[in-house]
Amino acid sequence: RRLIGNKRCTMKKSTTSILSRCIFSITFVPCLLVMSLSSSIPKRIVVVGGGIEGTSVAYYLAKRSTPGTKITLLEAKEPAAAASGKGGGFMARSWGEGSCTQQLHEVAFDMYENLADELGCESYRKLLVLSVSPGYRGLKAARKNFGDIVPDWLDGNVGRISPMGMGDDTAQVTPKEFVLKMLEATRDRVELVLGTCVGVESEEKDGSQKITAVKYRPRGGDGETEEAVIPADAVVVSAGPWSCAAEDWFQGVVELPMEG
Repeated sequence: RRLIGNKRCTMKKSTTSILSRCIFSITFVPCLLVMSLSSSIPKRIVVVGGGIEGTSVAYYLAKRSTPGTKITLLEAKEPAAAASGKGGGFMARSWGEGSCTQQLHEVAFDMYENLADELGCESYRKLLVLSVSPGYRGLKAARKNFGDIVPDWLDGNVGRISPMGMGDDTAQVTPKEFVLKMLEATRDRVELVLGTCVGVESEEKDGSQKITAVKYRPRGGDGETEEAVIPADAVVVSAGPWSCAAEDWFQGVVELPMEG
């Protein structure tokens, strides 16, 4: 549950997307909604949201699309302005074992390591992880059992201390650095536009509505700035909790698993 402006955003019980008409092909991954034409290869793609997910989408579109594909990243404030600029960037490869997202944990962990090297991220590091519980007399036992890995700065009254990762499958990277490095690496292919998405434009073609543009309010205006448009035939919405606004942008065509 999050408060966005004067709206409260909550997850609905159902996580199933609902189409009132068959206009877009839709794929859900965590916090990511991809909308594109189902019968053609998009040539003008707009990614809404300049956090680590939206920037990653733009990065891979730039790497894997044809040179003629126009890719635009639309961000309301600045890259990594919200959670991606404040998160701790912790990763654990094996913590998803036995879950339905186990393969995603493993693939993502390996990709971060490879990309950090490829992009030259200085903040990426493998690191040991300890679980420290509140209590008493835990430090003495931990130094006896795990003396080599208990840091000197850990002192005072603590309870049970146990390793959760030895550094082979736990790591950390500064998300904002990662975002900026991806944008730097694709600056010749990805255009960054600062502004707030307010909707999409469409036209009827072959009996259905097709996306033609994304509408936005440029950053730096007084709140009454005239809207501008970015031509598009495909839209990726990856704006974290702000993604719930996409229900209004697409005029009820889709129902997202959040409300607000």
